[in-house]
This record gives sequence, C-alpha cells and structure tokens, in this order.
Amino acid sequence: MMSETGTGVLWLRVRSEALSELVRQATGEAIDVVTDAALPDGCSVAIAVADDGHAELIDTLRMDGAVGLQTILVAEGGQSGSADFVLPPDVDEQVMRSVITAALDFRNQVVSLKTDVANRQSAVGTINHGQFVLRTLDEARNLATMLALACPNSDLVAIGLQELLINAVEHGNLEITAEEKHALIVDGKWREEVERRLNSSDYDDRVVMVNFQRGERMIAITVQDDGMGFDYSGYVDADVPTEGYRGRGIAMARDLSFSSIAYLGRGNVVEAAILLDQD
Repeated sequence: MMSETGTGVLWLRVRSEALSELVRQATGEAIDVVTDAALPDGCSVAIAVADDGHAELIDTLRMDGAVGLQTILVAEGGQSGSADFVLPPDVDEQVMRSVITAALDFRNQVVSLKTDVANRQSAVGTINHGQFVLRTLDEARNLATMLALACPNSDLVAIGLQELLINAVEHGNLEITAEEKHALIVDGKWREEVERRLNSSDYDDRVVMVNFQRGERMIAITVQDDGMGFDYSGYVDADVPTEGYRGRGIAMARDLSFSSIAYLGRGNVVEAAILLDQD
C-alpha cells in the first residue's frame, strides 16, 4: 500500500454507499482508500473523509497529532473548526476531486519537506544570524528548509516555519482570507489565484521579511509581512485554535515546532522562539 512509501492512505468512514463511491471515483489511483472501522497495522492516515455520523474520527485523529493530516467532513451546516474542509452532502465529484487533490498536495509537501531537510543536512553550515526577503510560496518553502537546518528537530521546525511563511504570503501580503482559500480550493483555482495576485500591481511590491538570530540559549525568528494584519486574539493561546487555514497553521507551528509564538502590533509580525538545551 502507499503508506509504505510515506504517502499514507485515505481513511473513508461514511454511511452512504453513493458518497463512498463518489470519493473513490474522485480519488482514482492517487491514494489507497481504507474503509475499515479500524486502521490496518502499518498504515498512516494522510486524508480522513467522514460524514456527520463519523465526525468523531476527525477529532480523534487531530488529537493524535498526525503531521500533515488533512481532514474532510461531509455534513450539513457551516464551517467546522475541527475539519480542514467541510462539504455539503450533495457535493459533486469534481468538487471532491479538487479538495482531495489539494489535501494530498499538502500532505506530500510535508513529507517531501522532511526529506529535503534530511538530504540537505550536511550541505548548509550553521546559520547564526541573517535577514531574508521572500515573495512566493516556493521561496517560503526553500527558506524554511534552510533555516530549519540551524535548529534542533529540523524536520519539525521546517514544517512549522513553512506554515508561518505561507500565512505571511497568502493571508498577509496577498490578503486571501481563510474563507476565500477554502472556496478557491473547492473550485480548483487556488494556485491560479495565488499567481494572479503575486503578479498584480496591487500586491507585487509586497515582501515578507524574515530575521533569524541564534543565541546561546534561544533561537529567535521574526516574520513580518506587508499586509494589513489581522485580529490574532484567541489564535495563539487557545487550546485548539484551528478555525480557518491561518488558525490551523498557527496551531501546527506552535505545537510542533516552537517553544513560543507571539504576534505583535496589528498582526503582521510574528515572533517564534526555540529554546536551546543547555549542557
């Protein structure tokens, strides 16, 4: 199964045979689908798809803290903070395919990011301090990998730092709200819209500034974007600050990668700290 290669499986738990078949059609051969009530030994979950009768599966998997997990809830009602995507029961195959494709792309990015860190471990000397400027998502990924090499638990730091940098590009500089990103992914137009805004005169002069400072006791990373900021109260200190993409990114960074995270001013500056072990 694909889980042996690190891709993971899609765990499907729904009551409707029609919905089950729709998910299988939308998935194609991109990922193995498991429908058993219990996950087979050796499987990791990349994507979980559940209906309202199995919504507890999503909460359970989130509590387990699986890195890169993406969750899809098919249910009546509005957006749920527990799932990455909430789709209506009458969702069609094209929408389901777009969402699964985006979810699998995110999962694969996390897996490949950890591989990149491992492959580059000996290729970059220790960074003590520096200032860096970026504009695009690819630049965010590359910088996250490079700076993570100077940190303990490099693979986890890379994942959390990439989330902060992507938030700064998408939600900060490009002003794509969590609701807009959800709609763009559902329509299969997220990447297209990101590129459009990057090349628009409204946003093309905006950059993300990253400062890295390594001391004897702590590594401090400051990320500042040129956006309007946001109301960050309740995001950083809440037990489960997962409402919307920005909230989930903050939660992932805080729980996986950093000793502390603090937003400043109007919300366009975030400081992340990593405490270093003292011998």
